[in-house]
Amino acid sequence: MSRGGDRIGTPLVQSSFEFAAPPQSFEALDRGASNTGAIAFLQQAADWPFPVACLTGPPRSGRTTLAQAWANSLGGRVLEPQEVSGMDVDAVLSGGALAIDPGDRGLPEDFLLSLVNRVGEMGGRLLLTADAPPLAWPVENRDLASRLAAMPTVELERPDEEMIGIRLTSLLARKFQTLPQEVVRYLAPRLKRTFADIEACATRLAGQAGPGRDLTVLLARSVIEDMYGQDDETGEGIGDG
Repeated sequence: MSRGGDRIGTPLVQSSFEFAAPPQSFEALDRGASNTGAIAFLQQAADWPFPVACLTGPPRSGRTTLAQAWANSLGGRVLEPQEVSGMDVDAVLSGGALAIDPGDRGLPEDFLLSLVNRVGEMGGRLLLTADAPPLAWPVENRDLASRLAAMPTVELERPDEEMIGIRLTSLLARKFQTLPQEVVRYLAPRLKRTFADIEACATRLAGQAGPGRDLTVLLARSVIEDMYGQDDETGEGIGDG
């Protein structure tokens, strides 16, 4: 069930320094229409109708970051499948709140079923991240399939133009770069609506700007042409899809 992100362009000649990523919290997250619903749902974990939930979204959409913020808010932890497979179920769930990232692959079905069954008995919460909703997971265990069918699911949607601007600004701030609003207005309708393209664009902008060079529309146009081909004045067709 593995899915990879889009492969984009050629490597940069120059790299940029970055601020260290801070500990994740809900307050520190970039927010827009594509993730507001998911954040609100995860912040209300105590009110979930089922002790297990699933967070889905496209590649690079921030699932891991959001899972970390959720776990931190509850004093829990985020683990990968290989870290929990074969462990005692009660030991895995002992922290009260556990996110498994990703939760749709790498776990034996019997073990996942035991986690789902036991977490409610222990008064905990379990969050599984995934590419697709649980109903689409190819499971053979009927009991697990039944649990997955009842599992609440919240989705991180594809970025709209607002989120493209928010994410670009945030990524470049971590690279010690300020993104002017006129550059945001140029890029937002031209970039493809994928988080992988947003990250690729931010990396290219920072790398091509380098120390002492401003981020300009001219530079942004060069990046768009490098990623997608010749730009035009309207931007039509440049970042469709």
